[in-house]
Amino acid sequence: MAGLLAVFGCKHDIVRPSEFQVTLDEGNSYLAGEPVRFNFSGEVENIIFYSGETGHQYKYKDRYTVPQEDVQSISLNLQTMARYGLAGAMEIWVTNKFEGLKGDDGAADRATVKAMVEGGMQGWTKLPWEEGASTKWANQTIGTNEGDPDLGALADNFCIAFHWCPPATTSTQRTYWVNGSLHLEIAGTNPTNTDITKLNFKTVMMNEELDPYHVNKGNGSIVLNNPNTASLIFQGVGANALSYCLDGWAISTPSPLNRVANDQAIVIKDMQNYLHHYEYVFAEPGEYDLYFVGSNNNYMDKSSKTVSMKVTIK
Repeated sequence: MAGLLAVFGCKHDIVRPSEFQVTLDEGNSYLAGEPVRFNFSGEVENIIFYSGETGHQYKYKDRYTVPQEDVQSISLNLQTMARYGLAGAMEIWVTNKFEGLKGDDGAADRATVKAMVEGGMQGWTKLPWEEGASTKWANQTIGTNEGDPDLGALADNFCIAFHWCPPATTSTQRTYWVNGSLHLEIAGTNPTNTDITKLNFKTVMMNEELDPYHVNKGNGSIVLNNPNTASLIFQGVGANALSYCLDGWAISTPSPLNRVANDQAIVIKDMQNYLHHYEYVFAEPGEYDLYFVGSNNNYMDKSSKTVSMKVTIK
């Protein structure tokens, strides 16, 4: 009995070679919107499928970042509302040269911003932002118009800064509501939109009369926790309410925007199901590189085989 158990255990430790074939069914029409049928034969436990469509390309299965040259464009879709007070109380800057605010050392963050300003904002680019009429939402896209800065060139370490700088105390120090998103177009991926709330803003007030992190405290502060109104709120004050002009910054944490999700396969067979045929519908015409990856595995080892082919969908 012991001998039989030993033989039985050895059989389960051995991984059979993955041997399978894929052929195209003779009845296929190869028209967009109609199923393409694949026939299978051989011995394999698991099969995954890369259709060759965007997001399902075999060549990108291990890609998590893209080279700078693959970033085709980045644009900022900005929605702002200026509320009362004097115009010209907001500047917007972008860079890929900033290391970020600490967020827990007010003196250090103030020193960083002071040096940045006194250095003439070297390495930063001021966006051609235009505020709309008071109390009305203004929509603007920056990065697609002639003369706009090339935001795509900043993808490796993107950072955006909102500088809130009302010009006088004798008139209402202007409030701004800000929403926005970044539209990214990267080769080999579907376009994506990233809301600015995902950029992890840190704030610092430069006024010595205030705590450096005077945030979420109503009038005279930057508000980050009121998404029902706007993603960023620079909450001003009435005329002569303060003896100083507010001077605040909301700066995103620098981060690479050329990170992408790796392309995914579709699981079409596992150990629990048999597979002799598989049908897939291509929504768009084009030439597609298809890959079927079959595998047999256990806790000891794994064997795999890849079958590739091209199909043209009309």
